[in-house]
Amino acid sequence: MQARPVFRAPSSLRLWRTLAVPLALALPPLFWVVDASRRASVTTLGRDQGIFQYVAWALSRGATDYRDVRDVNGPLTHLIHLIFLRLGGADEHRFRLLDLAVTGATFAFVGWCAPGACSGRVPRAFERAAWALAGWVTLSGQYLAYGFWDTAQRESFFDWFLLPSLALQLVAQKARASAGHRCDTRCTMRLLVVVGALSVIPWFGKPTFALFTCAQIATVWMDRSTAGTPSKSLLAFALGGAAGGATQLAFLVSWGDPMAYARIQLIDVPAMYRFIWPRAAADIFSAPFFATYASFAIAGAVVFFALILTGEMPVRTAAVALAPVCALVGVVVQAKGFLYHFHPVTACVHLQWLVFVAWISERAGVAPKRWAGARLVPIAVATLISLHVGTELQDSPTIRDPWLLWGGETPERRAAADYFDHFVRSDFFPTDMREAAAYLRTHTAPGDGVQTYGMDPYVLFLSARMSATPYIYAYDLNADAALAGGSGGRPDAAQADRIREMRDARESDLLQRVRDRPPAAFVFIDNSPLLSEVDAWDDFEAHCTRTAAWVLTGYRESARFGHDHVWLRVTSATVHAPADDRARDMR
Repeated sequence: MQARPVFRAPSSLRLWRTLAVPLALALPPLFWVVDASRRASVTTLGRDQGIFQYVAWALSRGATDYRDVRDVNGPLTHLIHLIFLRLGGADEHRFRLLDLAVTGATFAFVGWCAPGACSGRVPRAFERAAWALAGWVTLSGQYLAYGFWDTAQRESFFDWFLLPSLALQLVAQKARASAGHRCDTRCTMRLLVVVGALSVIPWFGKPTFALFTCAQIATVWMDRSTAGTPSKSLLAFALGGAAGGATQLAFLVSWGDPMAYARIQLIDVPAMYRFIWPRAAADIFSAPFFATYASFAIAGAVVFFALILTGEMPVRTAAVALAPVCALVGVVVQAKGFLYHFHPVTACVHLQWLVFVAWISERAGVAPKRWAGARLVPIAVATLISLHVGTELQDSPTIRDPWLLWGGETPERRAAADYFDHFVRSDFFPTDMREAAAYLRTHTAPGDGVQTYGMDPYVLFLSARMSATPYIYAYDLNADAALAGGSGGRPDAAQADRIREMRDARESDLLQRVRDRPPAAFVFIDNSPLLSEVDAWDDFEAHCTRTAAWVLTGYRESARFGHDHVWLRVTSATVHAPADDRARDMR
């Protein structure tokens, strides 16, 4: 009896079967992701980005990090801004393009790692390219749902290292048919070195990222299918982690003061800074957006571990299962609940979805012929996720604001006052800041120091003037916010006394520094966060009494630009209030 010929689908049909799932993820929200990217690229920088622009610029002018510029953030953020400045990131549009380019590249790399990560098969190049597109669209969708204030932020920078580390770990720990061969073991170990390096580098942004490293180490230890023994795998991971940490320590030693950094992190943060606006977990997760993604994170971990424990998913996906929960714990530990703190949460949730769709697609692809309908399941799941990405983007501030389509399309429009007025917040005034910076450039010399009181040292960057002292944040000199605490905790009597001692010591240091090297100008910024008074000078006079008395002996307010007051030395400046400034004040 003649055997029946085996039916083989045409190559074009097999191709479309392979590409159907990643395209179902990528195509529905693609238009809005591209549109949101274009709009986001023409937004201005917010407060935090401006702070780190100044810090990086000051370092490039010879300042020593943490000694000459006092900041509580890790050196990784400063390094990224320093690199961006050298790539032309002093221009805000270029800075945004650089951020979107690097962020998009890491998202695409994550997608590139997805096919075959759960099955061990080797995907073809065109399949990886399709998944890279799916990864870029899916992960960019969650990123661009944040507005200008919360993108290009610390946590989003640290995702550049975290997400590729998690994705590459799936590739490194893939079971190989030839696992006993030396070349495969060597390849796995090399990849784990890279995974370890990428995992440890974000520690130097925020120490809470060590939680992800713990999850990754546990995954390496539990997985017995990796080429090589668990001890060798952990050694490779540790070597990579040491190398990644060494890069950050080298930067810290070269550009900063390690002892000053250690004092800030080990003494000042636990004694004072942790009491500034602390929020309890119940307070943080009462917001609908936060509660929704916390639910996604917990549900995803439960589903992944259920599949791992039943043997349906490989053990190497445990790090991906734990990542969103680690991100949630990081939010709780920081106890601030700022929106940008949720970047790792939303990114890791979408990474879970990406890996889940890749896994279910591969499982459906090997389903028996009688279960051929199961091949539609991954397409349906991918479509639902893409619809979520697309609809969530509709709430993005950049999508909701049609003004961005024409208001920032040219360099000339991005330099106009009405462009910056469009980004005004209750405590952030970019137009005032730029007018004050222009005034400082005219009325002070390039080598002069300028002392600010508020939360916007970006005015120093815009005026190309160095801070006269290391104190660029008002909360170092006004401890009322730390003394008040919040729903996440309040200092007791002994802790409050310690906070007052630290504040008093800083004011004494400030006074000594300005006496030794008088600044060319002071800038007082009204309505700044963490001030007790709306008027910045009144707040300074109330909290830095001795320094304020000294300022009154040699400085007078010479110009006011909305919320920004510029005080120049009486002996070296013509004190005046320009007509255009008075007009601005009357608006």
